[in-house]
Amino acid sequence: MTKRILILVALIAAAIFFTDTGKHFTYSLLTGMVSNQAVPTIAPEELQDLEQPYVLLDIRTPEEYQISHLQGAQFVNYNTAKMGDLADIPKYARVVLYCAVGARSGNVGVKLQELGYTDVQHLQGGLFNWMNKGLPVYDAKGQTDHVHPYSSFWGFWLTEGEKVYEP
Repeated sequence: MTKRILILVALIAAAIFFTDTGKHFTYSLLTGMVSNQAVPTIAPEELQDLEQPYVLLDIRTPEEYQISHLQGAQFVNYNTAKMGDLADIPKYARVVLYCAVGARSGNVGVKLQELGYTDVQHLQGGLFNWMNKGLPVYDAKGQTDHVHPYSSFWGFWLTEGEKVYEP
């Protein structure tokens, strides 16, 4: 009897997990766990409607950025960046950061706050959440549907666009 209950619970959990609602809920939980809670988030729709002035920073790798990025984003290589590289950004400026899912942008956001930046946010759920909501991304040629999935694990959560690993 206990074995049947466990199997039933596992089947129900799998059914929930693989529905769009279940997958979205699970993705929200995962990104909430990896995202630094000290840095406020901005929803994709809110960022899309945000009026200038603000500084938009893409905190990923060169390959990720080349495949696609948000329009107007300045690239900052997460693997090699030093906080001094951002010295030309005034500490009072509104700074919005993003990466694939929110972990790297959250880490950089904390460092910026520690350096005295007063208006720092990062994109809720990262570029994947942006794409999954059907919002536009760009490459050097213009609008594209390509997105670097970061890894096979995280790429699973990217439900919109075409997953591309090489620029």
